[in-house]
Amino acid sequence: MGTMRERCPCCDGTMEQRFHVLVLQKYDVMYYRCIRCGFVQTEEPFWLDEAYASPINREDVGLLNRNILFSHYVAIILSAAFDKHELFLDYAGGYGVFTRLMRDAGFDFLWHDPYTKNIFAEGCEFQPETQRVIEAVTCFESFEHFVEPLQEIEKILSCSKSVLFSTTFLPEPLPDPGTWWYYGREHGQHVSFYTKSACASLARKCGLRFYSFGEIHVLTDRVMPEERIRFLLRWKNYGAYRYAVHDLVPKTQNDYERIQKNRR
Repeated sequence: MGTMRERCPCCDGTMEQRFHVLVLQKYDVMYYRCIRCGFVQTEEPFWLDEAYASPINREDVGLLNRNILFSHYVAIILSAAFDKHELFLDYAGGYGVFTRLMRDAGFDFLWHDPYTKNIFAEGCEFQPETQRVIEAVTCFESFEHFVEPLQEIEKILSCSKSVLFSTTFLPEPLPDPGTWWYYGREHGQHVSFYTKSACASLARKCGLRFYSFGEIHVLTDRVMPEERIRFLLRWKNYGAYRYAVHDLVPKTQNDYERIQKNRR
């Protein structure tokens, strides 16, 4: 059995053993839970090199649908609480699907992911040494991969003090390891599992506020118009998204022309 810290990385509460899971169909892995905030984490994940033989696991069949859905959610939130004409960054951006969708909607999004090939947002890579200020960062389906959550979040916060992220919160009561799909035992990439209390504790450690809007959660140093955002998200299928992007100019053609120019 591998080792695990005694203190919760989110709230510094005591971690206790809860159950075993067979990861990658061969490793008997212990999972620990914080008795204070409910955060769950595996033992020290010695199997990650094997789990990340492919950076995006083949079980993630919802990747495209999730990116389309999140592009609508994020457009509404950015329009309601941020300056939507500023620069944004998709951190751990995978193949560049989300960056492409947001640029096609008219948002000035950049892509960053050192572990995955940028297929759909070529030419939109983040260059930290030359880039202007980032208004907000998005980071989807990544927090559950963090072995050291606070350290990874601080890296993201070095880009912007506002992070929009997604992760599926632990249900109550704690789900059986054989029934909850999000444990990801088949691919072995998920090692950290959060509650709202755990995320609120991380926010306090970073001197930030924590908001949760259904599928999308936010760490930020600003006060957000919660009720307005919740109202708009309820109407996302009835004009709220179209209103959020109505005054933006899609960047699709400009991106195409830039790629063609760079290839000459």
